[in-house]
Amino acid sequence: MTYLVTGGAGFIGSNYVRNLLKNGERVIVLDAFTYAGNPDNLKEFTDRFFLPKSYTEVHPIRADTSSWRIDVDQSWVEMTKNRWKRKFEGYKITELTQKSLDSSLKDTNLAVVIGNIVDRDLVQFLMKSVDVVIHFAAETHVDRSILRADEFVKTDIYGTYVLLEAARSSKVEKFVHVSTDEVYGQAMDKKFKEEDPINPRNPYSASKAGADRLVWAYSQTYGLPVIILRPSNNFGPYQYPEKLIPVVITRALRNEEIPVYGDGRQVRDWLYVQDTAKAIDLVIEKGRIGEVYNIAGRNERENIYVVKTILKLLNKSERLIKHVKDRPGHDRRYALDDIKIRELGFSSARFEDVIEDVVKWYVDNKWWWEKILEMDTEYKAFVERWYSENAEQP
Repeated sequence: MTYLVTGGAGFIGSNYVRNLLKNGERVIVLDAFTYAGNPDNLKEFTDRFFLPKSYTEVHPIRADTSSWRIDVDQSWVEMTKNRWKRKFEGYKITELTQKSLDSSLKDTNLAVVIGNIVDRDLVQFLMKSVDVVIHFAAETHVDRSILRADEFVKTDIYGTYVLLEAARSSKVEKFVHVSTDEVYGQAMDKKFKEEDPINPRNPYSASKAGADRLVWAYSQTYGLPVIILRPSNNFGPYQYPEKLIPVVITRALRNEEIPVYGDGRQVRDWLYVQDTAKAIDLVIEKGRIGEVYNIAGRNERENIYVVKTILKLLNKSERLIKHVKDRPGHDRRYALDDIKIRELGFSSARFEDVIEDVVKWYVDNKWWWEKILEMDTEYKAFVERWYSENAEQP
């Protein structure tokens, strides 16, 4: 069986791809390598990446956005060129053809394609070779969505539409859409069930909700064999250092202040990324077509507890904590009822049983995150802008 994994060079996607390859499956990764997509996430499996011929030549790779069927400006094109030059330094870029794709899958079980899910021609070309689609690709960070909502609408909603259209015409066996618990909005004093109405409160969760419902509509209208997953907050290795846990670890290791929104008592349900991978495999094997499945870690913890736990593991002082103004539309609590997937046999790790291993991964792999912090100009610009605008005390 051949899998198409969109966003497969990102955090959750690359962890899932790693599991597929270890199980001997064939995998095509499609990733736009925006700020969070990272070729280093798959470094142990390949040093070669494929680029469509239709992209005009730009050293060291190509970036013709005209075929993407979406409006972009010149500043975006230049940013993409600079980003890709930095990311792919030391890696091999090969032209994507049917022959090169087939050869890579035969030799290594893996082909990583540089491209955007909004590119109709590219998506259609790849879809012909796959049996199962696992759709992770999305703009994913709430803070960034507040600053640039347009990118989230384009990628999360329009890109999902492009994938669905290609899947419909290619007759894939299953289309697994990875949504998020954030589509429900604030949980307050309840746990959301799959049939509960969705009520997103920020541009990120709204764009994910739009994609979620579009996938559902294609199931109902066209009979596309979809399964929708709504996982809670993932954590683990290879998470881009803008999310809470990697932010705390990397800043603590550098003895830098750790920003905590408001009073830090926002509650999140923490789900180990390997458990998410298990859940995906489980629904592919046992899940019902057309169903939505919540995936909970059953690890509801306040943000401030998570921060203090990590500081303790690193033997760092809590004086590093700096409370900053809460972000707009910041949901107080997310919580899921995941009995449906538990009935299929799903189980999850206790937060306290795996967080030490996660912290140790970041300690042992400084080369991975230091490269981002020191060389990623977009990351630096985002951190500087966001925290300068939200630096006042709550």
